[in-house]
Amino acid sequence: MPLTVEGILDCGEVLVAALMDGREPHIFGRRTMPDMDLASVACAIQNLWLAARAEGIGVGWVSLFDPEQLGRLLRLPPGARPVAVLCLGQVDTFYEKPMREQEGWARRQSQGEMVFENGWTNHSPPQSPWADY
Repeated sequence: MPLTVEGILDCGEVLVAALMDGREPHIFGRRTMPDMDLASVACAIQNLWLAARAEGIGVGWVSLFDPEQLGRLLRLPPGARPVAVLCLGQVDTFYEKPMREQEGWARRQSQGEMVFENGWTNHSPPQSPWADY
């Protein structure tokens, strides 16, 4: 399955998730953790992705876009910002393992490299998946 960025032209639906301006009163915890609204959007996208996959529908998260240009294209109100462009549609097949791993962009990390108890014990900086490119 070749990796393409043209999936946006082939998919059945394109969804754009955006954060509105003036959202502070509506997001619990945002006063102490300003990124809670972004975390909420990411959780909603993950839930959509899992539900789509359960129905045999593919989802792709496009991250190569100019947020300001997309905002103008969609006529987003001032202060709003697009967070994600999602492509949904039928696919011929799913990757056998995570795409970045299958395409050789990254290696799967062990649980011991990712989960720590009582503090962050791995103080070495993470290896960039792009180190060899």
